[in-house]
Amino acid sequence: MKEMAERLKLDVIISACICIGLGIVLILWPIEVTTVVCKTIGAMIAFLGAVRIAAYIFHREEQHSIHLLLGLVLLLVGVWIFFKPHSIQGILFIGIGAVLFVHGLEDFKYALETKRNGYESWPILLLMSFLGMIFGIVCIVDCFGVISITLSFVGVVLIYDGITDLWIVSRVVRAAKAVGKKLEEMQQEAEAVETEAVIEESELHKE
Repeated sequence: MKEMAERLKLDVIISACICIGLGIVLILWPIEVTTVVCKTIGAMIAFLGAVRIAAYIFHREEQHSIHLLLGLVLLLVGVWIFFKPHSIQGILFIGIGAVLFVHGLEDFKYALETKRNGYESWPILLLMSFLGMIFGIVCIVDCFGVISITLSFVGVVLIYDGITDLWIVSRVVRAAKAVGKKLEEMQQEAEAVETEAVIEESELHKE
């Protein structure tokens, strides 16, 4: 149980630090960051398209014409995204929202786990997980034009997600260690009782 808790703690710490770091960057340089990210995505798509086109040109006898068409489409889409990076900002919001929602679900599971382990403040963890899922839904819904959120808001939400993840996992590890310690004490007590019974039985045989 202790090893599992430590492994869980390490995974969440890494993920939480990434969210907090990305959140800070989005707050400080919202336009610059989204532009760079979107242009990078566009360049990667265009590169894949160019590779497919080159493969068709140099290995035409082994390639179907559909590969050339797909390569052209990828190249054009990648170039379009590169020169109009903010056209796919909504897709980034969907991705971030999905991550936030999944983190919220994981926090919900951890909150229930702390409840089973006897942690008294588990309702607070449950509330924090619900807020994380709501923020994720807000980011996803923004893509459909129902609401309008800013990049700075997304940055704040990412920081919230990272901090709450760190807090919740610390409670999970603490509760797991408490349960493990209690089980060890119970085992020691059981062994002590068993030892006393053996000693008493041996004394009776001597008499």
